[in-house]
Amino acid sequence: MKRQKGKCPECGHYFRDGDVMEVDHILPISKGGKDEYKNLQLLHRHCHDRKTASDGSLTGFHDKNHITEEPYEVKLSSTVLKTSRSGD
Repeated sequence: MKRQKGKCPECGHYFRDGDVMEVDHILPISKGGKDEYKNLQLLHRHCHDRKTASDGSLTGFHDKNHITEEPYEVKLSSTVLKTSRSGD
């Protein structure tokens, strides 16, 4: 934020208390960008969403948290609960 002088480079507005902000890769990793400080910027969440939609980074694989999870197995059976005789 200090490097950006308190402004969002996408919209040009100053960040305010309560704004939701996200760290963005200036050149997306999916487009060859590096995961290093000089390739990072702080954007408002809605500005980040707009930039991501327009910069082509949605076409490549990018895991925001760098955590990959395995798909979970589908549970084929489930517990059946019996109702009480009184109808509760």
